[in-house]
Amino acid sequence: MIELSENLLINANVQTVWAFLTDVEKSLSFNRFHVDIRLPNRFSVNNKSEFTIIHNFGFGNLEIVARVVECVTTKQLVISEKTRDDSSKGFPHEIKFEIIKEDSNTRLNYSVSGSYGGRVQDMSFTPILKGVLKEEIIKIKNAIESTERIPENIKVGRISP
Repeated sequence: MIELSENLLINANVQTVWAFLTDVEKSLSFNRFHVDIRLPNRFSVNNKSEFTIIHNFGFGNLEIVARVVECVTTKQLVISEKTRDDSSKGFPHEIKFEIIKEDSNTRLNYSVSGSYGGRVQDMSFTPILKGVLKEEIIKIKNAIESTERIPENIKVGRISP
């Protein structure tokens, strides 16, 4: 069993972080193994909906069924991912985002737990997944913070040459 976690402080309020994470198509796209994220019509994290993620772990594309397992508004989002037909394929796992308010900032805890099916496989892939987890949470932080820093001097409107 692989259990990994990372956390960092994001220079944004809890509502901004929550809005970003619940835009699942955007927030999960920072994982380098996610090739495509397909949401059904009227998808909502609050309804604990299912959706599809096309994964590629380097062995070709694999269709994964993802489902929101737990959703506590502005606090926690948990998503399970496994193959539709054979749970021994791929990496059946669960991801958890926990949001904690710290003054005007937000601490984001991000964890992954699952198994490739055996101790040897898990040991081999753990360092790779640890790197992917770090990369993904940093990209999420940068994306959220970049939406918070819109310069005041930018004016929207028509520019005449």
